[in-house]
Amino acid sequence: MSLGTWDPGLASTNAESLLSADTLDRLIGYDRENKLHQLDELLSTDEQQRMAALMKVDHDAWRGVAEPLADAAVIHLLRFFAVAENLPGWEAGAQSPVIPLARILRKRGARLDKPMLQWLREVNDNRFLPYGPL
Repeated sequence: MSLGTWDPGLASTNAESLLSADTLDRLIGYDRENKLHQLDELLSTDEQQRMAALMKVDHDAWRGVAEPLADAAVIHLLRFFAVAENLPGWEAGAQSPVIPLARILRKRGARLDKPMLQWLREVNDNRFLPYGPL
């Protein structure tokens, strides 16, 4: 874990403006290319602060951008955000994007299997994952 300075101006980025197809493709690529363990190195401090706003995007907005995606892409995003929540300032609790992403898969009948659920517990301490508060 690295310690840095926090710039509130960078963190106040309009979160929903970050939900572009290019951004989502980039985040999907981090998992697809097995680079999740390098996120703190791949994302600059400024970028980490700016993109942390993604963790606060409304669940309805996440459903809107993720519904058209293939199951594999939704899983890549789910995995990205489960790991990214460990970055400074990315803690999300019940607001985690993992929750609407997991619900999309569940609604499609593509439930998360036991190995994925175990992996989520290994990489993240958020007690609300994967399906949110009960």
